[in-house]
Amino acid sequence: MTPAQQLRRDIETCELPHPMFETLRMAIKQRIDDTLEGFAPKIVRVPGPSGAGKSSLITNLMRDYPVTRINGRLHAPVLSVKLKQGVSPKELPKRVLDALGIRMLPRSMTAGALFDLMLEQLKLAGTRVVIFDETSELVDDGSRVPPRAASDWFKSLADSLDGMLILFGIPRLERLFAANEQLRRRACPPLKFLPYNASDSQEMTAYHACVANYARLFAAAGYPVEMPLRVLTQQTYLLTGGLVGVLADFMKELASRLAHEAPRPVTYADCTLVAREHVSHAGSPHYLSFLDGGLESNVEPAALRQAYVHVLNNNAEAVPVRRKKTAGDER
Repeated sequence: MTPAQQLRRDIETCELPHPMFETLRMAIKQRIDDTLEGFAPKIVRVPGPSGAGKSSLITNLMRDYPVTRINGRLHAPVLSVKLKQGVSPKELPKRVLDALGIRMLPRSMTAGALFDLMLEQLKLAGTRVVIFDETSELVDDGSRVPPRAASDWFKSLADSLDGMLILFGIPRLERLFAANEQLRRRACPPLKFLPYNASDSQEMTAYHACVANYARLFAAAGYPVEMPLRVLTQQTYLLTGGLVGVLADFMKELASRLAHEAPRPVTYADCTLVAREHVSHAGSPHYLSFLDGGLESNVEPAALRQAYVHVLNNNAEAVPVRRKKTAGDER
């Protein structure tokens, strides 16, 4: 394997345990462990923009609770289910059964019979926690499942299984809970997976650390980034709006560009090409990243702020209001 190929492999397999990721992971893991220990389960929802890192979080959690076989029988205390766009009421239990490895089903089965079969198979597999990815697909515009019907389905599953449900999706996931008071009562407040806020010094420090970790991987492989780390942080922030998933995509594409080249410095021009041609710009269209002259000047805080706000607005997520400090906060 060439140094460039090794770099690409390292970048693609890199999982940054950044603060927001770790905070959410530990909060969800505590809930899962409580449920597996027999404590009263809750419904947890994790809304966040596309590119925040929700899929990576699910992958990380599932490593701690692997699906195994005991005496030939499937054992899945925690089951991950990915929903598809346009899923119908009948297909909801089919998606769960598919995750359990049961795919051959009679077409004549009713939705009620499928629900009962799903519940039976979940109990046989010892499943106490079900993670649903892309749950917001159920409340997408033009969805075949009305929000009330979908929320009733999840409430029925949680009650019948007497287990924990974890629902991941983009922010419109909240429509499920707005449509059903009983579902809201069974749920914790949302654990939001938001981009890093450029107006918050601690969050920007965390984002900068993510960029620095990637830069170290490039340097270790013989491809040092030929620009100040401050510039790389600011320019990638304009591109990502603080979304670590988009940052990871940019770094993967940058490593891919070097796949057939001998070790050399990574230039501003390399980053410009990748940002323009290989990565979808998540930040504000009014402040594009890696433009000419960006290497010599600081990015204005207002431009960084606008990148963050654009990501939230584009995902129908309210911009957090920062509480002003009072004299009592200093005591």
